[in-house]
Parts: sequence; C-alpha cells; structure tokens
Amino acid sequence: QVLPIYKEEFVVAVPNNHPWAARKNIDPKELSAEKVLLLNSGHCFSLQVVETCPDLSKKGEVLQGNSLETIRNMVASNLGITVLPKSATSDRYQNHLIKVIPFIKPIPSRTIAVAYRKSFVRINAIEVIAEAIRLIKTETIEMI
Repeated sequence: QVLPIYKEEFVVAVPNNHPWAARKNIDPKELSAEKVLLLNSGHCFSLQVVETCPDLSKKGEVLQGNSLETIRNMVASNLGITVLPKSATSDRYQNHLIKVIPFIKPIPSRTIAVAYRKSFVRINAIEVIAEAIRLIKTETIEMI
C-alpha cells in the first residue's frame, strides 16, 4: 500500500556568480549544457531528478556527492549547479554563495509517501505518522 503525504517541487541551485544567478526561472532542458552535481546514484532523490529532468547534463558532466550538504558546498565552491528538493532550501539552509532559482512550469517535483505491506497489522500507526507529517507547516511542500 502507498499513502501519499506531500508533493515537493524541485529548484535549481547555482553559484551566486553564475550567469543564471539573475534569472527568475529555468527550463529543465537548459540543464543539458551545464556541469550538474547530484547525489550518488544509490540515492532515491538522484533517480527522481534524472526521471523528472531527462535532459540533465547530456554533455555527461555529472559530479556526485554523498549528501545534499556536500552538494550545496560544491555549488558554493563553483564546481557546478544542482537540483534540490525545495525543502532543502528553507531558511536554515541558506548560503549567501548560492542562488536558488525555480523551474518553469510544469515544475519538476516528487511525491513523498509512506509505503507499507497490506498485511501490516499496525495501520493505525502508519496513519498517525502520516497525519503528524501533514501537521508540519512549511511553505516548501504541498500537503496531499
């Protein structure tokens, strides 16, 4: 069983001295000409980015990092640009060396869900966890 919880948009993060830093939005197709930084291929977010941005770095220049924090630091160090989940750009993650830019519509996004077996006997626990997550108030995600 799958219980959708929220939808989260993706954004582009570029060094503040990048030519795109003054832009209001980015077309996902434009990523094909850039050096893109992604999480290692074993991370589900990396797969989600590749699925929603199929033209991603067609030049083949993709560098990988182990965490979103590592990726943010690589962007701040002018090693490339990245795609982040919008929740990874909230105030506590702000960095004056990075500019976050939204995508044009339709905005690439992902749905976060809780998955469990039909035979799971504590379905009420799943529902309580899902409801607790839905009570979180943030502008970076859209509750389902």
